[in-house]
Parts: sequence; C-alpha cells; structure tokens
Amino acid sequence: MTHRYRKRIMSLILAFVVIAVSTITVSAPSFATNFSDIENHWAKSYIEIISTYNAVSGYPDGSFKPNDTIKRIEFIAIMVNSQGYDLRSRSEDEYWGQPYIETALNSGLIVSNEYGNMDATAFDQNISREEMASVVVNAYIESGGTIDPLALYDADSKLSDFGAIAAVCFEKAKAAVALDFISGYPNGTFAPKKFATRAEASIVSYKLLLKLGIIPNANLAENIILSKNKLTQGDLLKITVHHATSVSEISLAQDLYSNFKWYDQGDVIEGYIPTNYSTAPGVYSLKFTNSETGITTTRNIEVNQRKFRVQNLTVDTSVESSTRTDDAYAEYYKYFNPSRDVSSPIKYYTESFLLPTKGKVTTEFGESRYVNGALTNYRHAGIDIAAPRGTEVVSANAGKVMLSMPLVLTGNSIVVDHGEGLFSVYFHLDKLHVTEGEMVERGQLIGEVGSTGFSTGPHLHFTMSYYRFNIEPGYMIYGQSITKDNYMELMK
Repeated sequence: MTHRYRKRIMSLILAFVVIAVSTITVSAPSFATNFSDIENHWAKSYIEIISTYNAVSGYPDGSFKPNDTIKRIEFIAIMVNSQGYDLRSRSEDEYWGQPYIETALNSGLIVSNEYGNMDATAFDQNISREEMASVVVNAYIESGGTIDPLALYDADSKLSDFGAIAAVCFEKAKAAVALDFISGYPNGTFAPKKFATRAEASIVSYKLLLKLGIIPNANLAENIILSKNKLTQGDLLKITVHHATSVSEISLAQDLYSNFKWYDQGDVIEGYIPTNYSTAPGVYSLKFTNSETGITTTRNIEVNQRKFRVQNLTVDTSVESSTRTDDAYAEYYKYFNPSRDVSSPIKYYTESFLLPTKGKVTTEFGESRYVNGALTNYRHAGIDIAAPRGTEVVSANAGKVMLSMPLVLTGNSIVVDHGEGLFSVYFHLDKLHVTEGEMVERGQLIGEVGSTGFSTGPHLHFTMSYYRFNIEPGYMIYGQSITKDNYMELMK
C-alpha cells in the first residue's frame, strides 16, 4: 500500500453535507456518531464504523437519511478523499464539486464526458448502481489493487441481469461484484439503473477502505433488525441479525413465543415470532445476548388488540354429521397436523407472497363461530374467499408441497412449506393439481375452488402459519389484515 494510504484519509464530510473537508490521521478513529434514524436499519453497523473514520457524516439535525439517494458528485468526493488526493482550493462562486471533478478526471476515477456535458447539472444527478460500481473499481485500481481473474469469471454467473448494464460500465460492474464492493439483491439481480442510496454508498465506502487496509479488519458490530416495533394480533415479527458469526452466538429471551428458533442464512441469522388471537396485547421485551462479547441488547415491541368478528353459520345437518365425526378429526390430526411440523431451514422463496385466488371474503381471520347455534371451541384459522367452483387457486409463493390429499373434514387439502417455518394452507378445493413432495413456483396453479369437506358453498379457506401457529395471511401479502371492509380494495 502506498504511503498516502498509511498516512491518512481525508474527511469525507463534504460528500454528504457540503461542508469543509479536513485531513485526519487514521490510526485512532473517533467514536461513531449516534445518528437518530439508523437504529433499525440494515446498514447501521457499516455507517457507524465508517463514521469513526469520518468517511461519512450526517445532517445538522442528527439524522443520516440512509434511504435517500446520493448524487454523483457526492459519491465521487467520497472516492477522491478515500485515496488521499490533495485538492486545489475552490474559487469564489465556483461549483463546490469542481475540484473533485478535476481530481477524479486526472486520477482516472472517471473519464471525460462520462456523464455527458460534465457540468454541475450532470454531477448533481443521482448516481446509479452501475455508475457507482465503475467509480469504486477505478478507485481501487488506482490504489494499486488487483482483481483475481477467476473471481471475475465467476461474477458472470452470480447475477441475472448483467445484460442490462450499459456497455461503458459493464466490465467495472462485473469487477465490483467480483471484489464484493457491490452485491446483488435477494432475487439475484444487480439492478444497474437503480439509483444508489446513502446506505449503499456507505457500504461501498466501507468495503473499499477495508481492501485498502485503512479499516484494519471486517469485524462489524451485530445489528439487530426488527421488521416492526408495533404489531396487531395476527401479525408476524421477523428478526434479522447481521454480522453474527453463528446461530449459537445470539440468544433471545422473550415471553411471546416459546418455540423461537434461529435460521442461519450465511450472512445473516433470522427468526420469527408469530402472534394471533391468543396473544395478549401489551408491551413485550426482547433481550438479545451475544455469548462472544457478553453484550446484551434489549428492544421492546408492542402488540395491539384487534377486534375480531363473531359469525353465525348455518350448515346443512347432513353435511355436518358426515364431516365433523370422530373419524374425520382423527384423520385430520393424523395427516394435516404433522404436515406443518418440518420446514426447510432455507427459504424457498425470494419474492413477496400473493393471494392465491380472488373473490368475496366471507370469513375473516380469528372470527369466533356459532355453527347451527352452537359456539365452536376454535377460532377461524385463516380467511374464507367465496368464488365460483373451478376458480383457479395458485401457490402463494415458491415452496414444497407437504400435503395434497382429500380429507373428510377439510376436503381436498394442500399444504406448502415455504421454508424457515412458513406454511400456506388451502382447504375445500374441488381439484388438486399438485402432489406431495412436488416443488411449486409462486403463482403456479395448484388447485381449484370447491366445496369439499365441511363447507357451505364454493370457497377457498386460506391459512398462513408459522409451523402450526396460525397467523393473519393479510400481513404476509398486503402488510395489513384482510377484512370484509377492505378486501375489494386490496384485491384490485
């Protein structure tokens, strides 16, 4: 590494807040700034550590705005300063970024006419991910860095949309993936035209400083992400921990769900806490303990009460007597219950969940039921969607069919495992189009609406669950419950 990298990096504050840049030593970084809006953000650990090197800064109000886009000139300034280049003084009334543009051009970080006219208007545009890749790879190469040809070759097969990258950025974008400066999204895309965010720019900055040896190691503080801080009965809390070395490293003490478990996804660990009509409303404490560091982190979540409807259902006595029998329940317990006991530790899906059919919602999640005047001892486990017999039913997401068979109680029934304990359930189908053990894709035809089993008419009973714990399907699909009042709007 050259002398200028060992000696210092310059302050990069100007890149984000356009204030004066100063030179600092890198041997003893300062404490990270406590930005007000990164506590539950996936990039928190990166932002905090590079802020100790003055690689990034926030705004005067104490925020960082991690999800805001970043301009071309702001990112170029980060790269220029990370190389320790001396800048000429800015002339009075001159565009603040002009010294950075000149230095970037002279040092090979960008090329002439890369952004068209190369004026202030062009540089004040948001930078795309492919443009960011080009600049950071140039910065790395200018520092004397090299690229492993094998890693470069392997990068071709890592992401699916390399063909959408502009020709001028293609080789550098591929190199950015090979060097792990920029990684793809969970769906396997690079998204080259998408504007980069301040959080993404922070991670790229961190990875560059790490490769340059300015940041001495890759040990990042654990970062605990809660999918939300407030839930309504029926919602599912997802917990993601970044930078934990193993599932055994982080323990969680909580009183919401007794069977909590972690799933190791390599770069993160994930876990779920389900709620439903049996979950008492209130504030709950989640206590995370890191066995390696001894650090304990406590986060609070609130479960809000939901008003569940009461339904009066009249069923033909012959249907009731033929389907709600001891033998029917024994069959149900024998085949249906175990179908949700074993789940793939790896998610089968990469896209969001979808509603398997459309129609009229006749029964909501969690409703209490009077059947022929008698109150049942269970709550409704999903939603009922009335639709004409034969209406297509598709899989809510990719997964493995764990059950596909006729049951006396629930009729033609399907259970799909989506991985990490998440299941979808489809009852009363007229026809089954999949078999047990089959892998299905999101939106694939798996059955047809019917009225088999204990049913009053053609409809789909659709349930989602975490193992056997039933949850409101609407939160997985729309981010809210599906009700008789809102289903028409949601299903548009």
